[in-house]
Amino acid sequence: MLDIYLRAGQPDDAIFIVELLNQATFLEHIGNKNINTPAQAEHYIQQTFINSHQQFGFGSYIVCLADGTPVGMVGLFQRDALAIPDLGFALLAKYEGKGIITAAARLLMAKKHVLEFGVLAAITSQTNIGSQKVLQKLGFEFIGDVIINDDNQPLKLLLKSKL
Repeated sequence: MLDIYLRAGQPDDAIFIVELLNQATFLEHIGNKNINTPAQAEHYIQQTFINSHQQFGFGSYIVCLADGTPVGMVGLFQRDALAIPDLGFALLAKYEGKGIITAAARLLMAKKHVLEFGVLAAITSQTNIGSQKVLQKLGFEFIGDVIINDDNQPLKLLLKSKL
Protein backbone atom coordinates (compact mmCIF):
# COMPACT_ATOMS: atom_id res chain seq x y z
CA MET A 1 0.00 0.00 0.00
CA LEU A 2 1.09 3.56 -0.67
CA ASP A 3 1.73 6.18 2.03
CA ILE A 4 -1.14 8.65 2.14
CA TYR A 5 -2.42 11.56 4.16
CA LEU A 6 -5.60 13.62 4.38
CA ARG A 7 -5.75 17.38 3.93
CA ALA A 8 -8.38 20.08 3.68
CA GLY A 9 -9.87 20.78 0.27
CA GLN A 10 -8.90 24.09 -1.32
CA PRO A 11 -10.03 26.08 -4.36
CA ASP A 12 -6.72 25.03 -6.00
CA ASP A 13 -8.11 21.47 -6.12
CA ALA A 14 -10.71 22.44 -8.74
CA ILE A 15 -9.08 20.69 -11.72
CA PHE A 16 -8.62 17.51 -9.68
CA ILE A 17 -12.26 17.60 -8.49
CA VAL A 18 -13.51 17.96 -12.08
CA GLU A 19 -11.48 14.87 -13.04
CA LEU A 20 -12.57 12.83 -9.99
CA LEU A 21 -16.28 13.61 -10.25
CA ASN A 22 -16.44 12.96 -13.99
CA GLN A 23 -14.66 9.62 -14.22
CA ALA A 24 -16.78 6.69 -15.34
CA THR A 25 -16.84 4.88 -11.97
CA PHE A 26 -17.97 8.00 -10.10
CA LEU A 27 -20.74 8.68 -12.60
CA GLU A 28 -21.87 5.05 -12.52
CA HIS A 29 -21.88 4.47 -8.77
CA ILE A 30 -22.36 7.90 -7.22
CA GLY A 31 -23.97 9.97 -9.94
CA ASN A 32 -23.49 13.07 -12.01
CA LYS A 33 -22.88 16.10 -9.80
CA ASN A 34 -22.81 18.37 -12.87
CA ILE A 35 -19.37 19.66 -11.96
CA ASN A 36 -17.79 20.24 -15.36
CA THR A 37 -15.72 23.41 -15.01
CA PRO A 38 -13.12 24.65 -12.52
CA ALA A 39 -15.57 27.37 -11.40
CA GLN A 40 -18.24 24.76 -10.62
CA ALA A 41 -15.62 22.67 -8.81
CA GLU A 42 -14.56 25.64 -6.70
CA HIS A 43 -18.20 26.08 -5.61
CA TYR A 44 -18.42 22.33 -4.85
CA ILE A 45 -15.22 22.54 -2.78
CA GLN A 46 -16.60 25.52 -0.88
CA GLN A 47 -19.84 23.65 -0.10
CA THR A 48 -18.62 20.09 0.43
CA PHE A 49 -15.25 20.70 2.03
CA ILE A 50 -15.11 24.16 3.59
CA ASN A 51 -18.73 25.02 4.52
CA SER A 52 -19.50 21.51 5.75
CA HIS A 53 -16.63 21.63 8.24
CA GLN A 54 -17.79 25.05 9.43
CA GLN A 55 -21.48 24.09 9.68
CA PHE A 56 -21.30 20.53 11.02
CA GLY A 57 -17.73 20.20 12.35
CA PHE A 58 -17.01 17.53 9.72
CA GLY A 59 -16.87 17.15 5.96
CA SER A 60 -14.61 15.93 3.20
CA TYR A 61 -10.85 15.72 2.89
CA ILE A 62 -8.57 15.30 -0.09
CA VAL A 63 -6.64 12.01 -0.05
CA CYS A 64 -3.04 12.58 -1.13
CA LEU A 65 -0.07 10.36 -1.81
CA ALA A 66 3.07 11.06 0.22
CA ASP A 67 4.36 13.32 -2.57
CA GLY A 68 1.24 15.51 -2.38
CA THR A 69 -0.54 14.10 -5.43
CA PRO A 70 -4.32 14.18 -4.87
CA VAL A 71 -5.89 10.80 -5.67
CA GLY A 72 -9.30 10.84 -4.00
CA MET A 73 -11.59 12.19 -1.35
CA VAL A 74 -13.02 10.79 1.86
CA GLY A 75 -15.38 12.40 4.29
CA LEU A 76 -18.46 12.45 6.41
CA PHE A 77 -21.70 13.77 4.96
CA GLN A 78 -24.82 14.95 6.73
CA ARG A 79 -27.74 13.92 4.57
CA ASP A 80 -31.30 15.06 5.25
CA ALA A 81 -32.53 11.47 5.05
CA LEU A 82 -30.09 10.09 7.63
CA ALA A 83 -29.97 10.95 11.33
CA ILE A 84 -26.23 10.27 11.59
CA PRO A 85 -23.32 11.22 9.32
CA ASP A 86 -22.36 8.82 6.60
CA LEU A 87 -18.93 7.92 5.32
CA GLY A 88 -18.33 8.57 1.65
CA PHE A 89 -15.33 8.25 -0.59
CA ALA A 90 -14.14 8.38 -4.18
CA LEU A 91 -10.83 7.52 -5.78
CA LEU A 92 -9.29 8.02 -9.18
CA ALA A 93 -9.72 4.73 -11.01
CA LYS A 94 -6.01 4.25 -11.68
CA TYR A 95 -5.41 4.02 -7.90
CA GLU A 96 -8.14 1.48 -7.12
CA GLY A 97 -7.20 -1.87 -5.63
CA LYS A 98 -4.19 -0.56 -3.69
CA GLY A 99 -5.86 -0.18 -0.29
CA ILE A 100 -5.76 3.61 -0.46
CA ILE A 101 -9.42 4.26 0.33
CA THR A 102 -9.47 1.74 3.16
CA ALA A 103 -6.42 3.44 4.69
CA ALA A 104 -7.89 6.92 4.11
CA ALA A 105 -11.18 5.95 5.76
CA ARG A 106 -9.29 4.52 8.74
CA LEU A 107 -7.35 7.79 9.08
CA LEU A 108 -10.63 9.71 9.02
CA MET A 109 -12.38 7.41 11.49
CA ALA A 110 -9.43 7.75 13.90
CA LYS A 111 -9.89 11.52 14.18
CA LYS A 112 -11.12 12.59 17.61
CA HIS A 113 -14.22 14.39 16.33
CA VAL A 114 -15.27 11.27 14.40
CA LEU A 115 -14.72 8.91 17.32
CA GLU A 116 -17.18 11.00 19.34
CA PHE A 117 -20.05 9.96 17.04
CA GLY A 118 -19.95 6.36 18.24
CA VAL A 119 -21.79 5.18 15.13
CA LEU A 120 -21.51 6.02 11.43
CA ALA A 121 -23.61 5.16 8.43
CA ALA A 122 -22.53 4.44 4.88
CA ILE A 123 -24.59 4.14 1.73
CA THR A 124 -23.59 2.61 -1.55
CA SER A 125 -25.22 1.67 -4.80
CA GLN A 126 -26.39 -1.91 -5.22
CA THR A 127 -23.77 -2.49 -7.94
CA ASN A 128 -20.76 -0.88 -6.25
CA ILE A 129 -19.10 -4.08 -5.09
CA GLY A 130 -15.74 -2.34 -4.54
CA SER A 131 -17.21 0.12 -2.05
CA GLN A 132 -19.15 -2.64 -0.32
CA LYS A 133 -15.91 -4.61 0.17
CA VAL A 134 -14.13 -1.54 1.57
CA LEU A 135 -16.97 -0.90 4.01
CA GLN A 136 -16.95 -4.53 5.15
CA LYS A 137 -13.16 -4.31 5.74
CA LEU A 138 -13.82 -1.23 7.87
CA GLY A 139 -16.33 -3.14 10.02
CA PHE A 140 -19.57 -1.74 8.60
CA GLU A 141 -22.53 -4.11 8.67
CA PHE A 142 -25.31 -4.28 6.12
CA ILE A 143 -28.62 -3.11 7.61
CA GLY A 144 -30.92 -3.05 4.61
CA ASP A 145 -31.89 -1.19 1.48
CA VAL A 146 -33.05 2.43 1.57
CA ILE A 147 -34.32 4.98 -0.92
CA ILE A 148 -33.10 8.46 -0.05
CA ASN A 149 -32.60 10.16 -3.42
CA ASP A 150 -35.01 11.61 -5.94
CA ASP A 151 -34.08 8.92 -8.47
CA ASN A 152 -35.84 6.32 -6.24
CA GLN A 153 -32.97 3.86 -6.69
CA PRO A 154 -32.43 1.59 -3.69
CA LEU A 155 -29.10 1.96 -1.92
CA LYS A 156 -27.43 -0.35 0.55
CA LEU A 157 -27.31 1.09 4.08
CA LEU A 158 -24.48 -0.02 6.36
CA LEU A 159 -23.66 0.96 9.95
CA LYS A 160 -20.54 0.85 12.05
CA SER A 161 -20.69 1.20 15.80
CA LYS A 162 -17.90 1.09 18.35
CA LEU A 163 -15.64 3.45 16.45
